[in-house]
This record gives sequence, structure tokens and C-alpha cells, in this order.
Amino acid sequence: MMKDKKIVCPLLLDKETYLPDTIDLLNDKEAISYWLPCLEEMARNFVNKVSYLCPHDKTATERAKYTWQKFHDFIEQIKYNPQQFKPLSIRTLLEFNEENLRKSNFDDPWLLQKQKETVAAFTQYQDRVNFVDSIEDFYLKWEELSKGLVAGNLFDWGAKAIADILEECNGFGLTHAMQKIQQRPWFHDDLDKWISKLKRTPYVKAVVFIDNAGVDFVLGVLPLTRELLKQGTSVVLTANSGPALNDVTYSDLEVYLKSAEQKCDVLRDAIANNRLMAIENGQKGPCLDLRTLHNGNCTNPV
Repeated sequence: MMKDKKIVCPLLLDKETYLPDTIDLLNDKEAISYWLPCLEEMARNFVNKVSYLCPHDKTATERAKYTWQKFHDFIEQIKYNPQQFKPLSIRTLLEFNEENLRKSNFDDPWLLQKQKETVAAFTQYQDRVNFVDSIEDFYLKWEELSKGLVAGNLFDWGAKAIADILEECNGFGLTHAMQKIQQRPWFHDDLDKWISKLKRTPYVKAVVFIDNAGVDFVLGVLPLTRELLKQGTSVVLTANSGPALNDVTYSDLEVYLKSAEQKCDVLRDAIANNRLMAIENGQKGPCLDLRTLHNGNCTNPV
């Protein structure tokens, strides 16, 4: 892993006032009442799943119980006196959980799950891009790609509602996920304006921050990346520096792109000509903090 200095994203409109958290748990009683038990249950569910995630680790369940107890104790401290933990947000709690796992020698406990889901998703990749290619209308094509990106983001094992669906339905895929997303117009919906801009002035360069492995990356991110490349845009795919839930790490990304090269001429040619590159983003948790980016995200030319 690279050790370069982390920097603030230069594209932020106001670097001084930017905060990565949409919810301040210290000042939102309803939110903290919801999120504390929700995140505690997420940590508890890891105990139930760890024997599947780490089948060859005989001490995994015992260590997972220990990490859950530490997380539970931390939550109890927050309930007693939340003001002693500043800042307090979903991001900081998830980062504490990841640090807790590392201390118990869970380096990347979701690695096997990520590999399985990604291999399975690649079997559907060609059908997905064939369908996208069959859409002749520019606006409809990019709306489909955008919906695929939103639907792919549902495959997040850190979200309780989604984890329940994934546990109950082994065949849950992108098509099912696209039926789950809200119908447009969305709560914040500038998609039509963005597509018009994209048609009028294609990007010279795009940096895509990757989230979940499996369907999200293979059937959501890669088809969109492919279409950007076809427009002449150079693309940087950036992934977490360290493991967090089922998020793609930089080391994962390098492996996945080797598989992508074998599946797609557009991606293979772009990689060969340095128009598609992979870098790490400096993040150690599942939430993106644009104040702590790896400098390659902001300075790396393509």
C-alpha cells in the first residue's frame, strides 16, 4: 500500500466548511436512536456470518464475539455520554468497527464473499453490456447505466435491509435490484441535466469511486466506465486503501481488472493505452471522506 500524504479534494466548493457526514448523531436524537442499535446489530450479525466468511479460521467465531463485545461496550458508552465522542457519526462508528476488526486479526474478513460475488457477476457482464449497446437513444442509454449504478449500490452488506434480502434470496441480482430502486423523479434528481451535459461536452477525465464488490462493481460501475471510455473519456477507478465490509479494495481492484480485460475489448484496450487506470483512494472505512484522499486521486494524469 502506498504511503503518500493525503490531501483534500481540490474540487470541493468550500474546503473549510466541508463535512463528510450527512448526519450529526450528537445533535439528532431520532437519528442516534435509530443508528446505534442498527450498527450494533450489524456487528452482531458478523458473529453469525463469520464461520461462512472465514471457513478455514478455527478461532474466527471466538474473535468475532470479542470484537462484537468491544463494539457493544463502545455503544453503551455513547449512550451514557455521547458528548465525549466528537465527532460522532455513522462514518466514525463504522471506522471504529473496522479498526476493532483489524485489532482482532480480521484483515479482510469479507474477501471470500467478495471473490464469489465478483466471479458470479462477471458471468453476467456480457449480457449486461449487450443490453446497454442495444439502446440506441443516448438519453435512454445513460439513464439505464445510471439506474444500474444506483441498483448496484444496493449490494451493500453493511445495510441491514439489503443484507436481509441478500441472505434470504441467493439469486438476487441486478435485475431484481433495479425493480427495488425508487421510480424517478428521485428525491434529488438532476440526471436529465447531467445526461444533456454529457452529450454536449463529454468529460476529458473521470474519477470513479468504487463501492461494493460483485454486482455493484461488475454490472454497475464497469458498464458505465466502458461507455465513458467509448466517448473518449479517460477514467481512473479508485478503491479503498484498506478493507471495509464488502467494499472493493485497491488490491481487489487490480485482480478484478485482470478479469475484466479478458471479458471486454474496450476495457482491455483502455488499460493497454493508459486510458483506464486504478489507484487507491486513502480510505480505511466504508464512508468516503474527501478530506483524506490519496494524492493520486487529484494529481494523477491520464
